[in-house]
Amino acid sequence: MSTHHEQSLPQEIFDSVIDHFHADTHTLQTCALVAPSWLSSSRAHLFHRVVLNPPKPIKNTRPFRFGKKMHGSSCRRLFECVESSVDSRLGNLAVYIRELHLCEGMLASEWLAIEATLPRLLRALLNLRRFEISRDASVQIQWSQLSSSWKGALEGHVFRLPSFTEFKMSSLTFNNLEDLGKVLRSCKHLRVLEVDHIMFTDESPFGLGACAKDEVPRAEKASLDMLVVGPRTSAAFITYLSHPSSGVTVSTVRKLSMSISRNFEDFAKLLHASLSVEHLELGLMNDVDLKEYWNLAPEKHFDLSQVPHLRNLRVNIDVLQKLDDPLPWLSTVLRTGIDSERPTRINQVQTIWIIYSLYLPAPYMDRSVNTTIFDGWKEIDDILSGTAKLGPGDDDAIQGSSHGYQNLEIVKLDFALENPIGFGVAPRFLKEVVLDSPGLGKKDVLRISASDTSK
Repeated sequence: MSTHHEQSLPQEIFDSVIDHFHADTHTLQTCALVAPSWLSSSRAHLFHRVVLNPPKPIKNTRPFRFGKKMHGSSCRRLFECVESSVDSRLGNLAVYIRELHLCEGMLASEWLAIEATLPRLLRALLNLRRFEISRDASVQIQWSQLSSSWKGALEGHVFRLPSFTEFKMSSLTFNNLEDLGKVLRSCKHLRVLEVDHIMFTDESPFGLGACAKDEVPRAEKASLDMLVVGPRTSAAFITYLSHPSSGVTVSTVRKLSMSISRNFEDFAKLLHASLSVEHLELGLMNDVDLKEYWNLAPEKHFDLSQVPHLRNLRVNIDVLQKLDDPLPWLSTVLRTGIDSERPTRINQVQTIWIIYSLYLPAPYMDRSVNTTIFDGWKEIDDILSGTAKLGPGDDDAIQGSSHGYQNLEIVKLDFALENPIGFGVAPRFLKEVVLDSPGLGKKDVLRISASDTSK
């Protein structure tokens, strides 16, 4: 018979139970105190993702002064815990930290450049998989103002870890493309890259020439699986991704997401260079100017025929109160999924999901602009159902047989309603929307829904 100090069940069962509490910090802390054998599983969840926020200022009765010193920062406390656990019989805490998110503060709460323990903490990490840096404001983080020891710890240690595969950076301003190149060339095993609000002090094309001397052989480049280019990202960054010195290759990307408000030509080049894309997400921002797209030569437009492995397409249209009709743009993009020279050639697209965000005025205002926004849907229906005419010489018999989107399994059209007033607005809106879609309706692949995003 076992004593009260022994486990009567296999450890795997206890680990499985602890896994169910992965998001319950209080329960995990309790489990960590039960027995040494429970400690490792509990720590794996408690320290899996660490978010370091700006330290809070000292509370006192004196008037607030900018630039006053902080105390008891979360970064310092974490480093002290990690340092004290290095030679502990219970194990090093650093091995459990898999994701680290650094959030910069504002004004007197800025801490990334002055926190002395941060470089030491970064060098102590042994098993980091994901690193994020951001700022909860529209103000940029100046890369040049961060300490050399801080950047050295990232580029010389963290980014070179075999476990490090995911990198997200937001609200960063680099001096030039060469600074960005040094960062990306340090990420030897990178698989996921997410960026938004990335800017450069010097965006001149001469920056690319300065980087040419650092050309990276293809065999030494990190092969990306996922690339997310978020809002307000400089076109220089997009151009640099395909440059020989970038340190990453985009031809291996299988999931690509792009938020677009301008620079259509640069985004088109990135899409066409991503030959392995299977999942594509295109987002039209609410300040987009579609006239820029129509002013481009046709060969500089988005061409889905150059993405032969595409299976899932998602389009987010955030128009709100904009007057530009995005449907002609969407029709033009979808039409490129059909080979004009071989219209019966079938592409690989299986799902298309269109999310249409729009501003819904009060019931007593004119709602016709909202309920008739999809008067031009018939053209998209013809393209996706195989009844569209690609040119004056099209053969109707060919159109009735196989077509480019023959593999299409579902088309989802979701309306995200902003500022709805009253109850049951979404169902009433769907009844008012004019949507002519005989082709997709006959195939029973069209699904339409509406939701109130203000809840």
